[in-house]
Amino acid sequence: MLQNDLLDAVSSLDEARSMSIAKALLNQGCSLEEIMKILGEGVRIVGDKFAAGEFFIGDLIVSGMLYRSIISLFSGSVSAPVGKPLGRIVCGVGEDDIHDIGKDIIVSLLRAEGFEVIDLGVDVKPCRFVYAVETYKPDLLVMSGLMNCTLQCMKTVVQMLTERGLRDQVAIIVGGNAVNKDTLQYIQADAVSIAPVDALTYCKQIVMEEKTQQ
Repeated sequence: MLQNDLLDAVSSLDEARSMSIAKALLNQGCSLEEIMKILGEGVRIVGDKFAAGEFFIGDLIVSGMLYRSIISLFSGSVSAPVGKPLGRIVCGVGEDDIHDIGKDIIVSLLRAEGFEVIDLGVDVKPCRFVYAVETYKPDLLVMSGLMNCTLQCMKTVVQMLTERGLRDQVAIIVGGNAVNKDTLQYIQADAVSIAPVDALTYCKQIVMEEKTQQ
C-alpha cells in the first residue's frame, strides 16, 4: 500500500523515494489531509528516533524539509479561500532559536486553509510576541521551538500577556521538538502541537467555537 510505503520512506529520511511515492499518491487523487497525516506520523517517528539517540538535530531538520517538499507538490491543487479570512494568527519561533522549517510548514498550511497569518519569523523575543498580540489582536498565538531554551520564552510570553490582561483574549498553542504534553502545564498554554496537522486542526476548532459564540 502506497500510504504505508510513504510512511516508511519519510521516517527513513529517504527523500527520493518519498517524493516518488507522494507523486504517485497525488496522481491517484489522495487528499492533502491524508498526506499530512502520514507525514505527521513520519516526522513523529523521526522525533522518537532523535529522542532515543538514533537521529540527530540535522535529521530533524531534514525531516522538516522533506515534509515541506512533499506538501509543495499539492500547492497547485490547494488554493486559499477568497474573501474574509477564517481567522487571524500570530506565529513565530521562540527567542534564541533560528530553526524555521516547522514554523514555515505550519504557516503554509494555515494560509492554504484561509487564515491570515502574521509571521514574526525566528528568534522572537517575548516582548515582540506580546506587542504583536496587542497590535494585531489575533484569535490565536502559535509559538514553536526546536531548542529547549525556547520554553522559558514561551512561559514568559504567557506571563506577560496575563499581566497586561490579554491572556483571555487569545488562544495559545505551542509546538516543536522542545515541547510536549508534559511541558504544556509549565508554559501555561492552551494546547500543544505534536505535528503540523495538530496545529491546523486546533486553530480551526478555536475559530469555529468563537463563531458559534458570536
